[in-house]
Amino acid sequence: MSEEKNESESIEQHKDKQDQQEQRSSILKEKMEMRHKQQIHFIMTQTNYDENEASEKLKLYNNDVMKVVGDYLGISPKEDENAKKTKNQKIYSVIRDIMDKGSRNYQIQQDRKTKIEKIKEYIEHKNDKNKNINEIETSESINKKICKEKID
Repeated sequence: MSEEKNESESIEQHKDKQDQQEQRSSILKEKMEMRHKQQIHFIMTQTNYDENEASEKLKLYNNDVMKVVGDYLGISPKEDENAKKTKNQKIYSVIRDIMDKGSRNYQIQQDRKTKIEKIKEYIEHKNDKNKNINEIETSESINKKICKEKID
């Protein structure tokens, strides 16, 4: 008797589970239909497509509303270069970018140093020139004084 009860209970439990699954699937289908209608409505408001054409385009673009509207507006999707690369290629691309930036920064620093050195040399040269001019002027003034003294 108990075996029969167990069997009948297990059958009832199995039926209950099936009913629950059917309810879940029907709710899910309703939600999907509602979502599909919302997508079609959105496409129809953003474009001049009618309901059938919007539905066809939605199927064509794998339910991607943005692609449908982008196609209508003539916007072509950009191809992502990184999507074609393997993980290793992506890693080495990032490393290469970092190394390139470091190299550029180092070169910029070296260029700045050489420019600063040239400016310093130019300033020193100007200062030396000014000193020489001052020395010449002072020696000329001394020479004039000496000449005046001799004349007097």
